[in-house]
Formats: sequence, C-alpha cells, structure tokens
Amino acid sequence: MNPNLKNKLLKIRQGKAIWQCTVRRAPLWITPKEQPAYRPFILLVVDQESGNILKTEILAERRDPQAVLEHLLKTMQGTLLTLLTKQRPACISLDDAELVQACTPELAELGIRCELRASLPQINEALFELEAQANKREPVPGLLSIRGVSVPLVAELYAAAAEFHRQAPWRWIQNELPIEVRFPSDGPARYALVLGSGSEFFGLSMYESLADVETVLTQADRGSRSITWVSLVLEAATNLSFADLDAIERYSWPVAGDEAYPLAFKATNEDFSQLPTASDLAWLAAALRTLPEFIRQNLHADRGWPKSAQTSFPLPGVHGGQQIALRFPANAAPAAKSIEQAQDPELEAYIADWHWDEKSHEFARQVGQFLFQFLDSLDDSHLSDQTVRKHESNCWCIGWLECSYGYHDTFSPAIFLGGPNFDIEFKRKVSDSKYAINSYEATWRKLEKYVRSQGYSET
Repeated sequence: MNPNLKNKLLKIRQGKAIWQCTVRRAPLWITPKEQPAYRPFILLVVDQESGNILKTEILAERRDPQAVLEHLLKTMQGTLLTLLTKQRPACISLDDAELVQACTPELAELGIRCELRASLPQINEALFELEAQANKREPVPGLLSIRGVSVPLVAELYAAAAEFHRQAPWRWIQNELPIEVRFPSDGPARYALVLGSGSEFFGLSMYESLADVETVLTQADRGSRSITWVSLVLEAATNLSFADLDAIERYSWPVAGDEAYPLAFKATNEDFSQLPTASDLAWLAAALRTLPEFIRQNLHADRGWPKSAQTSFPLPGVHGGQQIALRFPANAAPAAKSIEQAQDPELEAYIADWHWDEKSHEFARQVGQFLFQFLDSLDDSHLSDQTVRKHESNCWCIGWLECSYGYHDTFSPAIFLGGPNFDIEFKRKVSDSKYAINSYEATWRKLEKYVRSQGYSET
C-alpha cells in the first residue's frame, strides 16, 4: 500500500463497526438497443449493525480484487456528504474467498480484520430492496426457497429440462394428446401435455385430471370449476427470477440455450404466479427425463397415428430409486391396450409364429413391441441400410426363440440380458453358418446394451 495513503487512512477514527461487502450480479437487466440484454455486476458495502448502504457501484464486468480493495479504501475516506461520519471499520466480511485472500494483507496494515462469510444477511436484504425498487414489484423467490427443495433436486430438474430441449419431443406428438404419468409408478396419475408442436411455447404441463385437460383444450369456461396445473416452459433468461439465475451461476446447472431457461410455475384459473411444491418439481423432473424416450419409441407423429403403449422407466438417484410409469392413450384401460395391440397388423404379422394360445399371444405381443422399440432406436445409430436389415432379421429370430424356448411366465426386457442365448436352437432351426451365428450374436449383444441403457439389470 502507498505509504501516504496508509498514513492518511490510519488517521481516520477506527470504530467497532463491521462492514459487509460483495461483488455479484445485480438484480436488474440492462437492455441496450439491438444488443442482447445482460445483467451488470454490483459492488455493495453495507454497515452490519445499521444496515445502511455505504457504497453502491454498478460495474459492466466483475472487477479484479485490487479494484475492489480500492473501492473499500475510498469508502473509508468518505464523500462530501459523509466526511463527519467517516471511519475505519474493525472488520470487513466478504463472501468471496479470492477477495478475502487479496484484501487481507493490506487491510491488516490498517488494523482491519478481513473474514470470509458464506452468507451476508444485511447484503441480501439490501439487494432485496434494490430489486424491489428497480423492478417496481416484490422480488420473485427462487426454486431453492421452496420448502423441501434441495440443490440435487433442482440440479436434476435442470439437467432433465436440458435433455428434454435437446431431444425436442414436440416434433413427434401434438400438444393436445395427454400422456398418463404415474410417479411413483404405483401412485396416482397426472396427465402431461408436451408443449411445442404449435411453436408458441416449449415445455411441459401436468394436470390433475383428464377433465382439466379437456377444459383447457376446449377453452371451456374455466370459471365454472377450479383447475390447477404445473408447468415448466423453456424461456429466455429475462423471464426467470434473479434468485434462480444466481443459483444457475453458483451451482453450474445446465441450460440448453439462450431461449431454454427452465421456468417452473404452478397455475390456477386466475393466478399464474404460484411457486410449485417440492413434489411438483420432482414430478416435472421425472416426466422431463423420461417422456422424450417414451414418445420417440412409441408415438412418432410422422409414422401415422400413435400406437398405444405402456412403459415404466427407472429414475436417477435423486428420486430415491423410484420408477415412473407412462401410458398412452391416457384414457385407455390396461385391458384395452391388449385389444388394440391385437389389432396392429404390423405387430401381428411379425409375431404370427411366436404363440399358440392367448397367454403366449400376449407374451409374444410384449416381446414384439419391445423389439420394435429397439429397432426404432437404431434410427439414431447412423447404421447402413444393410446392417439395419440384418438386425431386423436377427431380432425376429431372437423373439421367436425367446417365445418358443424361453419359458417365461411374464415379460420384462431383462429376459434379454445374459445372452446371447439359444445358439444351439439357432444352429438347428435357422442356420449353422459361422457368419449367420456371429451376426445373430452381434444383434443380441446390441440388444442387451440397449436393455441396460433403459435401466434394467439381471435379477
């Protein structure tokens, strides 16, 4: 420190005051013409006891530690309005380890203690007031302020939303087709609408009943009955709360793009500004994580009218090992599913030689449907047409042999693990050439890898 400045500061009366200081994103947007909006940084110094703001500085970019120290020294020297009350504090608390490390030696020369504090309540309160004044409304709470919500849960919500945006399931399903969602898989149902086929909003809405969905889709008089739903829409950053934007930066949560910031809210007939509950966020995260794959496998809009489908998916650890169950159409009873599948000409032709009675017929239908899903997944593998045709032929053999020699009472994709199986039967019934056997085994190994990717394991 410059000796003259040091001597000048040492002459200033030192009291027992504790100052709090931070440099963080400001709770406001700068919107220059023909340029993207951005949040500047704010340097704030607050007296801990009185809560008075001693220094406010809007910065275009984050200042280096030396510049922050210079601001602190200028605050001690005061201005024309504060000359009579200027003082050296006893301690300065900062919430940035790098700033503490840089400022500690020079502040020590002035007899000032410098400390790191994870939370600065008076700073937070001052920023709350500044945000309210700048935006002329009460600050919107962030997701982490919701009772029962944890950092891992919101991290999973953001990761699931980013993957949802990447897969863009609205390409494959119209936004008026509800999908039944049960989470956990044996719990009560909600009904999901994937938003985006109309290119207006992109995201997901969850409703309590099909009657609620019908009311929304038909634009019926909502005042006649109470409706509540939960949504997550992908928006520009300017639509999120500053608390959530700060959390994104602090915890490095993923965001898929400039127009893909996840905005979660709970809505009623008259109010779109409610915060969701922790349970609502868990539902959204689970549905966002699994719906794209379910839709891609079963409901491709470009392949004609979607088929009926019912699938359970395992979920990441934040959900406590639970599964989610998805079903389409949402108003189909489980028994109706088998009837509709029986009327699927493509599936019935594929499994024609796999069954001999109604029980084996139902098992064959489930095997065939899963193999169709596996073959659909090859669309993204950039395989040659010849290779795909070989996998298709081998899959038929796998299904036929599994139904004929597997002796399973119920179907689960896990029956394809531990393979390749039925090599002897393949040689005897299909081909004993080395090339055919190697091809058959290669398809089985690829199928097994797909089964494991869906979260299934050997029991």
